[in-house]
Order: sequence, then C-alpha cells, then structure tokens
Amino acid sequence: MIKKIISFFSVFLLFASVSFSAKAAEKIALVIGTWAEEPLTPFVEKFTAETGIEVDIQTFPFRDLLATLEVRGNAKADDVDVVFVDAPLVPSYAVRGMIASMDSYFSDTNVNEIFAPAGIAAASWNGEMYAPPLNNSGQILYYNKDLLAKAGCAEPSAIESERITWAEVVDCAKKINDEGSGTWGMIFDQISRYYQLQALPESLGGGSGVCEGGLSVKGCLTNDGWMKAAQWYYDIHNTWNVAPKGANPDQTHEMFGAGKIGMFIGGSWNVGRWKDSDLSFGLALHPYFDGGDVVTGCNSWHMGVWNYSKHKDASAKLVRYLTASPEVALAYVDKHNSLPAHMSGVLHVAEDPKFNNFPDTAMKLATYESANHCATRGRTPGFLEFEEIVNTSFEDIRNGGDPASVMQSAESRIEQAMRRYK
Repeated sequence: MIKKIISFFSVFLLFASVSFSAKAAEKIALVIGTWAEEPLTPFVEKFTAETGIEVDIQTFPFRDLLATLEVRGNAKADDVDVVFVDAPLVPSYAVRGMIASMDSYFSDTNVNEIFAPAGIAAASWNGEMYAPPLNNSGQILYYNKDLLAKAGCAEPSAIESERITWAEVVDCAKKINDEGSGTWGMIFDQISRYYQLQALPESLGGGSGVCEGGLSVKGCLTNDGWMKAAQWYYDIHNTWNVAPKGANPDQTHEMFGAGKIGMFIGGSWNVGRWKDSDLSFGLALHPYFDGGDVVTGCNSWHMGVWNYSKHKDASAKLVRYLTASPEVALAYVDKHNSLPAHMSGVLHVAEDPKFNNFPDTAMKLATYESANHCATRGRTPGFLEFEEIVNTSFEDIRNGGDPASVMQSAESRIEQAMRRYK
C-alpha cells in the first residue's frame, strides 16, 4: 500500500516539476528551526540536484526563529524566500502579508489527498492555503506503572472505548500523591501553555477561546466550558494539590523520568527520553471530561513562501517538494520520530507492524489522536498576543489566582490587543 502511495506521489512530484518556471541559476534562502537542519538537508540537496536551484539553509532556535521572522517581516526584507511557520501563526503571517498564498501552486491537485485534514485547517486562512504542513504533533498519557500499582489504580487504556476521564485521573492522582517524598499524582508536560491546555475547555464544549472570524474573544474565553476548565486547573494545583506549582516545562519530563510523577500528559516525542531507562512506564490515550468531547493538542511546523521574496516560483517549488513528498514524510516518521501531516505517513504509521510494539506505540497513539481528535489552535491574526495572555493566565490560576477573575481579565486584555487587526 505504501509503495503504491509513494509511486503515485513520485509521479505527482514529477508532474509538479514542470508546472513551475524557476531559473536554474537561482539561489534562495531557507529559514528554518535548528532542529530541522538534519532531517531536511539531504532532501534540500536532492532538490538542488534535480532543479539546479541553490538553497542557503539558515537555522535558528525556536524563539530566535520567531523573532527573526518578525523583524524581517516588519522590514519587508526581500532576502528571505522560504520560511518555517509555526501552525498557529499562519493567520497572523497571512493577514500581515508576510507569506504568500500557495493555492495557485497546488491548483493542479487535490490537497485533501496529500495532507491530513488537521494539517490543511492549520495551513489555511480565509479559505486559502498559505503554508502547507511539514509535520504534526500529538498528545498522549504516560503513567508510572509502579506508582499506580502501589496506589491500587488500574492502568489507563490505549483502547478508545476504555479511554480514561479526567475525573479518574484525579481520583488516582490523589492516591499516588505523597508531598512528603516529593511524589505527585499528575503533571502536564507543558505546564500553563495553551498548546496543551486548550484540550480542557475544548472537551467541555468551550471551543478554542477565539470567536468565529478570529478578531474577537468576547464571550469565547469566558464561556461555561472555559470557566469550568479554569476552575479544574485551579483545583488540581490548589484544592486537591495533586499537581506541583513550582515546576516549569523544562523540568516536568525530568520529574517523571525520576519516578516522581504518577501520570504525565505530554507529547509523543517524550517517549525517547525514557525508552532506554529503568523507568517502568506505560502509554494510554489522552484523557477527556466525562460527557464531553475527546480533544487533544496537535499541529506543528509548516512551510511558507515569503511574500517579499524575489524568487517566489522557485520558493514555492521547494515548499511543495518538501511538504508534498512522501519520501520526506516517511523519513520524518522513521528516522526522527515526528508525527506525519502527510497522508502517506499517516497510513504508514497505521499499517507498519513495528508501531504495535512498545514504545513505538507512542507514535501510533499520537497519530491516531491527531487524526481523529485534533484541536487546531485558535485561528486569529492576533495569536501571539492571545497565546501570551492565556499562558500567563493559566500560570496565575496555577499559583492560586481566582479563575473567574483571571479569565475575565484575560478576555479584556486580549480583546484590546486584537483591535490592531480590525
């Protein structure tokens, strides 16, 4: 099946290669995250060999990458050609004219046959695709087998019909918790960050927190779902005291790896941290609120053509070559343990028997969650402002702030920040 898919896409890419008018002598600048240099370099070199288009790869750490793009965008710099785009920033970059629409460069094919639905949703704004997805992400539940057994808790399941609820997580966490020994019942991988915590209000019917149209949060960040989620987040840290206040996102995986956390809700990439350790851990599907929707965090990095580029055709050719290629998608899965946004990669994970074996099941579980329960982050050109305020609000709640007051303040602040986009 996979060989047939690769064969189809090879023909597709060959056909695509004649639909661009790039000059053989052109040289373009590719601006990406440092983590992507190793995975992408072999394919960039192959692209140059096949097209004659030279590519200057420029890499930056995450925060520096975002800052660099902001500076270059404000300056309307024309020495940038292809850029990495964090999925939730697609609307912001599109509205501000930093990236160009890719629709014309994919007009000869059906993108729904290439990319998973969540990837297309994150890549688009106002009905146009601006930045095709390169890969994806997914959230699952890790648990310490020894701590659960000692507490008398049943192990969470990887079977959909037996998915654990947040109430069951808390009940078990209370039995595990032992502050005297520094052992905690539960923890979130990315504490107080919207990417991971969005699943809470979404499961309670609260939505993404951004209103339709992306230019307001009025009533969408303080609805019943969001208020219940905020209260629950307060309770696990302050009322039930089953999750620590002092830890930061850089410490959570170390705490779980040291055997000090009963249940760890986090990205599939974490499995590599512990697979060769002595830690006895298991994997399960992401929790949800009983009676609510099953929702998990997802999306990752996309690629876009810089709107001020002098080489848009050549740049679009590279973007399509890297994002629409099954070869790149499968390499990301097999060599770099990155979830696929490409349909060939999704099918590969579903069909290859190796992903039925622990701990490779992490990839299969996370791919399943992203394919079926993905919550694309709030679609708004003001995402940077939105995310910063939401993150600090969750942190305030974790440290004892009144959930209702904190969220009402956050809504007012975000609403004011979004005025610049109206």
